Amino acid sequence: MFIDRLDRPANISTLTENGWVEKMNLGEVNSSSPNMLSFFVNYSLTEPSLSADNFMLMVQNHGNGYLGLCSDEGLPDSDLPKVWMSVDDLGRGIREGLATSGGTIDVISLDACTLGTIEIAYELRGTASYLVSSQMGVPFDGQNYIALLTDLSENPDISPFDLACKLVDDYEEWYSAPLHTYPTLYPYMQDFGSLSVVNLSGLDPLVEAFSEFRDAVLPKDDEIGKPLRDAYIYADSSLWMNTMGAWYYPDIITMFTTLGDDLRDSHPDVADCCDGIVSAAEEAILYNWASEIFRGIVTGLGVYVCPSIGAFEAYWDEFERAYDNVGLDFVTESGWDQVLMEYSYTVKMFGCPSSVSKTR
Repeated sequence: MFIDRLDRPANISTLTENGWVEKMNLGEVNSSSPNMLSFFVNYSLTEPSLSADNFMLMVQNHGNGYLGLCSDEGLPDSDLPKVWMSVDDLGRGIREGLATSGGTIDVISLDACTLGTIEIAYELRGTASYLVSSQMGVPFDGQNYIALLTDLSENPDISPFDLACKLVDDYEEWYSAPLHTYPTLYPYMQDFGSLSVVNLSGLDPLVEAFSEFRDAVLPKDDEIGKPLRDAYIYADSSLWMNTMGAWYYPDIITMFTTLGDDLRDSHPDVADCCDGIVSAAEEAILYNWASEIFRGIVTGLGVYVCPSIGAFEAYWDEFERAYDNVGLDFVTESGWDQVLMEYSYTVKMFGCPSSVSKTR
């Protein structure tokens, strides 16, 4: 395990029957760097004492969708600024580690908020067989590591797919249990969890379906604007409940099912494209759980939709990470950013609501 804590040097340690044993002291490092990730992947896959038939990479930290993950705070009083790893760097770091080591990874598990999106999944295609991640905010306790380590010791021959699904089942158990069942970090129910398993080798049809949708709705058709907005709002549960700030990532299946149903009569060609997206998403999502409070809206994979052009252009930090300039392969190959730029709604674009116009 690679650990980089705020007040101590980073290290690589292993868990033994006698507790944690430090294998390598790394000093102060930038844990948001793809080079550090590549180093750790290469070390894990080539260290003789860690030899295994299967490998799973788990990344635990903060996450914020396409904007990135793994914030490195630096040591107190150091000159290292707070930085984040971009999604592009995440994929690059893993690929470089795989290329250097010649090894393979079976499961990638991202234990951080809002990383269960098509943008992240497509960036990681070819790096592993399965991605385990959450569309929503991840409760403070994260994934169920107690169950993972306990059950792995009892069943070390579990297949990678079964292990990925087990992570989901253990997550459900942890966040569905009555209050005080487990020794959680915070003594309250965190009933807004979701976790899914995505087939990283089955995403090309989904991206192609998004591309066909783009071609069908561009140039902009004003009659599609309001149904698209309504479908996005309905599919984005972060707009109507507490999700720890997870935002702007409506569920793909829910959103395009709703939109397709709304446009079936008026725009049958667009509805067919929506059906294509839904079908491809259902094939890519292999296993999913979400809290009952989501009422079936969260099905395993989200996509970024900005509620306005202002949100699309908003920069998250000094690195100016707008949606269309952070190197996302999904954006390049699907053209989804073109749809957002045309249809990101405002009152001016889609008319003044009747309740507002009556007051003027």
